[in-house]
Amino acid sequence: MRTIYLVRHGQTLFNVHHKIQGTCDSPLTELGKAQATAVRKYFLQKEISFDAAFCSKQERASDTLEIITDNQLSYTRLRDLHEKSHGEYEGQDEFMLPWRRGFSRINAAMEPDQHVEEGMERAITKIIDSTHANDTILIVGHGTALRLFTQRVNPTFKEYDNCGIVKMSAVDNNLKYLSYVAPAKDVVLNKAAKNEMLVVR
Repeated sequence: MRTIYLVRHGQTLFNVHHKIQGTCDSPLTELGKAQATAVRKYFLQKEISFDAAFCSKQERASDTLEIITDNQLSYTRLRDLHEKSHGEYEGQDEFMLPWRRGFSRINAAMEPDQHVEEGMERAITKIIDSTHANDTILIVGHGTALRLFTQRVNPTFKEYDNCGIVKMSAVDNNLKYLSYVAPAKDVVLNKAAKNEMLVVR
């Protein structure tokens, strides 16, 4: 049985400024880096180590993965793990999204949810096929893409916090949702004497 950990990237600059971020990218903030560090500590405390690691081709995902693994594990970037494209809305303020203004979620300018889900399924199938039966696998991706995929396995799932973690098991291509934790949810940065200090409540 494979054990799969799906992790959303840490907070980014666009997250802070409430900008629409799909296929476009923005760097991790200092808090985002601290969130990824909290995830690394969580896995260390739980004595969880990884046999294989994967992420999208977007920098916010690979940067998060490198912090989580402390750059001690090689990883593979997969295009199909990408975030949903918001088309002409990319980089604009979040209130510009049609459903924020009372319009339909179905919009020709955006990538259809089904397309995102199918891409995620291709990626997960490729990951399962390229790993061993008892491997523990880390996958770092994006909020919407991960949520859509997770809801196929567990329809009651709500959403990923930044650096939230879903645990699944996989026997062949049969996936089972096990749990969700958000070890980075209460991470804050206190600045004193020009030093940044990580505080986990």
